[in-house]
Amino acid sequence: MSLHEYECPACGGAMEFNPKTQKLKCPFCDSEFDVKDYVANHNSTAEAEVADGYNSSSESTSDQPLYVYRCGSCGGEILTTESLGSTKCPFCSNNVVVKEKFDGQFKPDFIIPFKLTRDDAMKTYRNHVKSKKLVPKVFLDENHIDELKGIYVPFWLFNAKESFSGSYEATKVRTWSDSHYQYTETKFYDVQRAGTEDFDNVPVDGSKEMPDDLMESLEPFDENEMVPFNMGYLAGFLANKYNVSAEDNKPRALQRMAVSVAQDFRNTISGYSSVRTLNENTNTVSVSHSYALYPVYVLNTSWQGKNYLFAMNGQSGKFVGNLPFSMAQAVKYFIPITAIASIISFIIYYVFL
Repeated sequence: MSLHEYECPACGGAMEFNPKTQKLKCPFCDSEFDVKDYVANHNSTAEAEVADGYNSSSESTSDQPLYVYRCGSCGGEILTTESLGSTKCPFCSNNVVVKEKFDGQFKPDFIIPFKLTRDDAMKTYRNHVKSKKLVPKVFLDENHIDELKGIYVPFWLFNAKESFSGSYEATKVRTWSDSHYQYTETKFYDVQRAGTEDFDNVPVDGSKEMPDDLMESLEPFDENEMVPFNMGYLAGFLANKYNVSAEDNKPRALQRMAVSVAQDFRNTISGYSSVRTLNENTNTVSVSHSYALYPVYVLNTSWQGKNYLFAMNGQSGKFVGNLPFSMAQAVKYFIPITAIASIISFIIYYVFL
């Protein structure tokens, strides 16, 4: 396998994709290049070697084999997993892409470039923690940030036409009264819904390493900013090729569509007092897919022996993750609220009753 390296033609520095300018930039001499115009140099054509002498980190949950590449700039050894296609030389800091990981059947159709920087991700993380009232006060100061990574995550984008049919029992309830009685009239209706709905670019992540629920929590991504794939966007970021096939991911995508189409047709039923579902059926008329890389910042932090994982949409800044819970903070906020509620109830009781 060969390495595609991003070395500055002017000074030899390691070039990176700049999310703010959407160009490749050298941090040393400030040279900038349009992604489509940059031609890599010092590429390595050495074949990868199986890294028998290395062991995976004990914190890693991946069982992928490790490979060693030779940096074309300094000759140093670059250690990667089987799916990692974009990384950095640990010796000269040159940004490199394993070309074969994004070529042929593995070449993405599209990419959404990063719009936000690592500094943006760190600022968002701190604001996120500060906004949570029930987090231990010392967490932000004492937690240790193990790693902040900008990763292009592989996604399969599914397009499909879904047909739907549903039967529902609806009611309309009318009440009135006279001087002697109160009356209730209930009318029952048989409601039918049927039709088709088109779905475009429903994303499902194609990486075993990324939790599906975490990636879905980062949606939506703005597909209007999706561009044809170019390896230049990967410079300075990690990137994984897919290791879950489109065929394996298709059931999850179709299930998401089935839930959405049923909800959409159900929402067309209005004007009734109640609606009860009798049966719903969804079938796929046609389906196709494309392959894209989406920008995600992943932050790992540890505190009091526990690890916490956060992720940020590298395009929109949407931030998700789990935080520790503080009983002391909960009591601090619960007692004043309870006291105020009790006082209000006391006043209402003695003034109005």
